[in-house]
Amino acid sequence: MIHCTNLHKSFGSKTVLRGASMDVPPEQGVTALLGPNGAGKTTTLRILAGLVTPDSGTVRINSIDLQTDRAAAQRQLAFLPQDVRFHPAMTPRRVLRFYAQLREIADPDIETALETVRLTDAADRSCEALSGGMRQRLGLALADLMDAPLLLLDEPGLSLDAEWRAYLNKYLCRHVDRGGTVLMATHLLDVWGDLIDATLHCTNGTISAPSESPAHTPAAS
Repeated sequence: MIHCTNLHKSFGSKTVLRGASMDVPPEQGVTALLGPNGAGKTTTLRILAGLVTPDSGTVRINSIDLQTDRAAAQRQLAFLPQDVRFHPAMTPRRVLRFYAQLREIADPDIETALETVRLTDAADRSCEALSGGMRQRLGLALADLMDAPLLLLDEPGLSLDAEWRAYLNKYLCRHVDRGGTVLMATHLLDVWGDLIDATLHCTNGTISAPSESPAHTPAAS
């Protein structure tokens, strides 16, 4: 599902990635990208999502070369950043419609996506008026609408209360049970530990090979 080799990235004089490489097979389920602040986790995820261009190195998403066919590679994934932001003047309903058109999703079920994350009552508010937790929930609705095989999450759940973290846990389990793959950068191992199938360690701009962890418990139907 994810294959990247020898990624290098600097921002001005600051080097963030120094030859980072990883392989995440589709059958691996949930992989946690661990490491201290500043290790390069967020930059790695943004490169995989096609939002940042590496200085060198290669990325393939579901066997699609990100550099040569960015649009096709991006259709294979949904990215939920740590601080989810949308255009402040847009409403949740407009956000979902916009991205459904952008991804060329046929007959998107906007209302069900909003209802699932309990945003129906806020569907016509401006995104500027939404709390951080509500924006994360809108991000989840968007990921669900895209139905992409790969989910990239940067510190998921930080703006969510315990109830919505439990919802996110079940959502990720269902995604994996349907054959999806998840890569999350997190330090909340007490929250996500039972969900994680393997780990990658990001240190000083490099990524080590994963170590296996106990498999997740399938989501209840």
